[in-house]
Amino acid sequence: MTPWPNVTWEILPWVSRLPVSRRAQQRMPTSYTSAVVPQIADAGLALPGPLAALVDEATIAVARFDVQDAARLVPFSPLLLRSESVASSRIEQLTSSARRVLEAELLGSMHGNAGLIVANTRQMRAAVSSTTTPTTSALLEMHRILLGPSSPDIAGVVRDEPVWIGGSDLHPEGALFVPPAAPAVPDLLRDLEAFLSRTDLPVLVHAALAHAQVETIHPFTDGNGRTGRALIHALLHARGLTRHTALPVSAGLLTNVPAYFQSLDAYRDGDPHPIIEMLAVAALRAAELGGWLAEELSVVRESWEDSVTARRDAADWRALDLLLARPLVTARQVADELDLTPANARKALDRLEGNGILIGSQIDRSTRAWRAPDVLELLDEFAERSGRRDSPTGRPRSPS
Repeated sequence: MTPWPNVTWEILPWVSRLPVSRRAQQRMPTSYTSAVVPQIADAGLALPGPLAALVDEATIAVARFDVQDAARLVPFSPLLLRSESVASSRIEQLTSSARRVLEAELLGSMHGNAGLIVANTRQMRAAVSSTTTPTTSALLEMHRILLGPSSPDIAGVVRDEPVWIGGSDLHPEGALFVPPAAPAVPDLLRDLEAFLSRTDLPVLVHAALAHAQVETIHPFTDGNGRTGRALIHALLHARGLTRHTALPVSAGLLTNVPAYFQSLDAYRDGDPHPIIEMLAVAALRAAELGGWLAEELSVVRESWEDSVTARRDAADWRALDLLLARPLVTARQVADELDLTPANARKALDRLEGNGILIGSQIDRSTRAWRAPDVLELLDEFAERSGRRDSPTGRPRSPS
């Protein structure tokens, strides 16, 4: 079988579009080296035995997580989507607390890091909302959802200019990687769409290679990393490995971000094994983290039941599952979700605050909201544990 195709290089003329001083213009390079990315729709691949075994182990762990842990709590999926979006954003060095993200979501604010993470959550939700094979159109739509609120001019639009990673802001000379020239991108995306329709590759292998190819093409001016990771979720969902929720893959990748980027470099050099191994290990870690979060949420839910003092037919009890899914709510939201009057919803929230389950506060001049600190603290702890290399339970991992 032929080796996986590697990136080659071409020299292209460089003409800056930026208004710069005469001195800076004189120091500009006149050419730059850009990637020539191979097509992969029909590329063959053979996995060495140990890597194939690792992929099988990870696939079994993900399937078990999806059937057991993800289905343990009905409202688990919305929380996991937010947590995965926080982790994917952290890879891009965008951080915010769970409370700030939920406040931004509630208020419809798309400013700052919290707003960007809200957009990432919407993107992830779109990625797992369809069971059909992802297409180029779906990729563009995911990008539009991500950057529409913050950069509408480039949202969902294939780039028409050079981009580069690292180096100078003024020109691509000395960059860590220069993706292919813009005219090559449409053909590469058509090839990617054909690759996405393949069914002969193990699901995790398929997702790893598709993600690496998107990162190598870099079809957008910005947001490529988050969109590429959303594509992983779309493919895992479309091929049936994850049916109930989103696997927190980005949380697994956070364990070793430098190795993640190094595996993408290896892919471009014609060695796809490191990115496949990286995703398989991340999937194992993600299943552990997701299982830990589901278990901790179950403990929180049980403690709430011990604290509620209202009668069994009161709305307070029905509100508990809603608060696990949305640990920051207004009385209007609770009224709409539980078919209550706003006044009765507020009474239920006030009683739950009296039981020590909620804390009420004004989050802007006209909006009073109640938050479940137990859940918010868990989400922040999940984000913190995502960057660790030890077992999320705090216990040593069993040898594989």
